[in-house]
Amino acid sequence: MTHSLALWLAFVLAAGIICWFGSKRQAFAFILVVTLLLPATFTPLSYATPLAPPPGKHTVLGARIDVDVAIYVLIDTPTEPRLYRLPYSAEAANQLQAAQDGMADGEGGVALRVGQDGSPGFSEDSGTPEPPKQAERALLP
Repeated sequence: MTHSLALWLAFVLAAGIICWFGSKRQAFAFILVVTLLLPATFTPLSYATPLAPPPGKHTVLGARIDVDVAIYVLIDTPTEPRLYRLPYSAEAANQLQAAQDGMADGEGGVALRVGQDGSPGFSEDSGTPEPPKQAERALLP
């Protein structure tokens, strides 16, 4: 259990005891607040969220592979970077490692593509494509 979940559980138990000896309206409000705040326990203190990233293409800022445990991926989102804990699979780990090896020259990055079913796929991302070069004209005919 992570520290943030332990703190959340301690707060729930302490406030629950207080509400138990109060009115039923307090107990109902407490249950409502606790239920709404449970997802917020995954965001503080930089713990990885076990939820799947939204479908689409994401830029990977950093990654770590723990063999037979999980793949930790820090992705860039429109609001702020998020750390995700993806389930480990040999295929995804090999794709991630190949993409990281491909960007060893310092150009481009790693892209994460999440399908509609939540399956992750990693690839090398060359960044923005360069515009085609125009042929130079001679100054003298």
